[in-house]
Amino acid sequence: FANSAAAVLRPSARFDLVRCGISTYGFDPAPHAGHGRDLGLVPAMTARARLSLVKEIPAGAGVSYGHLWVAEEETKLGLVPVGYGDGIPRAASNGAVVQVGGHRRPLRGRVCMDQFMVEGDDDTAPGDLAVLFGAGADGEPTGQDWAEVCETISYEIVTRVGGRFTRVHVDPDVEPDVEPGSIDGDRA
Repeated sequence: FANSAAAVLRPSARFDLVRCGISTYGFDPAPHAGHGRDLGLVPAMTARARLSLVKEIPAGAGVSYGHLWVAEEETKLGLVPVGYGDGIPRAASNGAVVQVGGHRRPLRGRVCMDQFMVEGDDDTAPGDLAVLFGAGADGEPTGQDWAEVCETISYEIVTRVGGRFTRVHVDPDVEPDVEPGSIDGDRA
């Protein structure tokens, strides 16, 4: 019986039954073993949503439950309308990053059931696309990045996402017509 790690890293363990799990999502089954990109795996899932609100907050204002984060200066925040009810781990609170406007933006405050906040800049506006995680080829965070922040494994990050996200499977050879607020297998 060989899982992803055994199938990729231990050919002698394959015998006649292989069950690939995390490698089908394009993630290294043993990221700390030092094989990295040598395996040729590319993350096959992208999770994204559009900012539903952008707001300036003054210095000293706390964000989200328990004011886990307090603005040191006037700050623009964007509201991402997904949360732990959609599979976004609370452990990502005040630690993970998303990509908005081509730049990595830190989560600010605690992940709530239906939303979380990200720090923006002068150009951040409602409707902007927030890429929570993807393949990483365009600078966006990956599920592995989120796993490290949450002190878990990438498999937990990609398999727990659901809720109001719409899953869309796309052909990588065809330009996808995917509505943000979705999860797509754009590399599958």
